[in-house]
Amino acid sequence: MDGHDQRNERDQRNERAGHALNCPDCRFELQDYLDGTLEKKRSLSVFLHLRDCASCRLEHEALSVVFTRLDALPSLEAPADFDAAVLASVPYAAYRAMEPLRRERVPVFLEEQFLPAWLRSRATRVTGLVATAGAVGAWLAGAGSGGTAGRGLVAGRGCGRGGT
Repeated sequence: MDGHDQRNERDQRNERAGHALNCPDCRFELQDYLDGTLEKKRSLSVFLHLRDCASCRLEHEALSVVFTRLDALPSLEAPADFDAAVLASVPYAAYRAMEPLRRERVPVFLEEQFLPAWLRSRATRVTGLVATAGAVGAWLAGAGSGGTAGRGLVAGRGCGRGGT
C-alpha cells in the first residue's frame, strides 16, 4: 500500500467522522488556526488534517516560526507626525471637486431644505411629540389597569372565571 492509498483511506475515515478537510482548505485556515479564532469543530478538522498531512504540517510549522519571530520583535511607536503625513497625502481637492456628483446621489426627501415648510416647522414637531407622548401614556394606562379589556375578551368566550 503506497502513501497515496494510505492518505485516501485516512480521508475516507475523516469523511465518515465528519472531519474531512482538503489541503487548500487547510492552508486557507492556518492563519485562523494559529490565532485560535476558529470554531471548535473547524479547529478539530484542521488539527486532524495536520496530523495526517505532512506537507500541511510543514507549512503550519513554518508559519508558526514566522509568527513566533514576529511576536519577538520590539513594538515600534508611530512617528509623531504620522497622522499629519497621512492626512496630507489625501487629495482633498479632488474630493471637493466631486461634491456635485455626491450631492446628486442623495435622495431629495432626505435633505431638510426640500421638505415642505409646514413639516419643517417647530409647531409640527412639538405637536408630533405631544401626540406620541399621549399615545404612549394611553397605552401604559391601559396596560396598567390589570388588563381588564383582555379579561373581558376571555370571559366572553367562556374561558375566564366570570364567564358563562
